[in-house]
Amino acid sequence: MKKKLILWDIDGTLMSCYNDGTLALNETFRRRTGHPNAMGELIAGTSMDSSMVDMLMEKLGIDPAEKPALIDEFAQILTDIVAKDADKKVLPGVREILDRLSGDPRVLMGIITSNFRVGAMIKLDSVDLGHYFTFGGFGDHPGEKWDAAREAVEQAEEISGETFTKENLFVIGDTRYDIRCAEKIGATSIAVGTGWMPYELLEKEGADYLLESLADTDRFMRIIGLEKDPSLCPG
Repeated sequence: MKKKLILWDIDGTLMSCYNDGTLALNETFRRRTGHPNAMGELIAGTSMDSSMVDMLMEKLGIDPAEKPALIDEFAQILTDIVAKDADKKVLPGVREILDRLSGDPRVLMGIITSNFRVGAMIKLDSVDLGHYFTFGGFGDHPGEKWDAAREAVEQAEEISGETFTKENLFVIGDTRYDIRCAEKIGATSIAVGTGWMPYELLEKEGADYLLESLADTDRFMRIIGLEKDPSLCPG
């Protein structure tokens, strides 16, 4: 049996920490420039973090050479904000699904996100989800989320020695951005209505599968074709 590659979005899919990323970026730029609201109408997660930070640094006259130090400062601020966020949570069904998949030899799981790698892991570790993931595509480079997804697929193919196509490649996310990402890399899209985009709008976006949440874990397992106990599978 060919392995399945499951690529997970973070915010609104695996967990919720609301606008902690936006708050952290705003505070980072405030400390550096005094600007009270550098992000303005921008929302972290709607484009690659690297591209967003590059744009804001140019706009605010910050030397590009300061970017590594700025990201380090952002990571410290995000760590503090997330630690104090009493409302952050793992979304319904997620931990049970990850527990089931992490011990399944038929599965590889990775992250795909527009977040910087360091920011993504801070969020995941804050709710004890980081240990499920050893690879992924992140927002540390310019481009789009599907570029990060292609990086994740390449890593998975190197790890496993297998190739992944629509029948065994899945993107799980909560926005049209995730659905477009799946289309761009030839994956099956599973959209969940637990994030920023209302379920009623997601219905119009053409996902291969649409779930109100991941609470029905058995249904999710059926969708990805892994409803059977791996110990019962031949070979």
